[in-house]
Amino acid sequence: SPGGVHVPDEATPPPPPPPPPPRESAATAGPAASPPAATTMSLDWPVRGDILRRFGPVGMGERNNGVNIGAAEGAEVRAAAAGRVGYVGDDLAGQGLTVLIVHRDGWRSVYGHLGAATVRDGDDVQAGQAIGTVGTTAGDGRPSIHFETWRMRGDEPTAIDPLSVLPR
Repeated sequence: SPGGVHVPDEATPPPPPPPPPPRESAATAGPAASPPAATTMSLDWPVRGDILRRFGPVGMGERNNGVNIGAAEGAEVRAAAAGRVGYVGDDLAGQGLTVLIVHRDGWRSVYGHLGAATVRDGDDVQAGQAIGTVGTTAGDGRPSIHFETWRMRGDEPTAIDPLSVLPR
């Protein structure tokens, strides 16, 4: 999710809904006729670590559309579920190196502030497959990743709290 100059979080003033994940073309990529989106999805943690920042409002009209997970610099970041890589790049303001994965039933996952990416646009990935490493571009000096989950409802992406779809 583009936005924010210094913090890794989405900076969007309410009441408008949060903007789409990294590129609209990546967010809407997929088959033309897809089945109705599932209300839940089974995901695995992309990396083990402490939650540094939670989903939701973070003050001053800013919003975090994901969670920031602190982990050792260089630790492997893994795909939370099987899918196809829809975006890899570092041209999104405030996100650092980012990978977006398109999953079944209208779901998307976004992995920001990577140290390195080991996948390319269009790659098919399996759940648990390494897609990159933890980086240090979050702006607070701590190695971490920014992880978002999105669900497409028609053409409209909706940010979903990752903690509501990740195992406890």
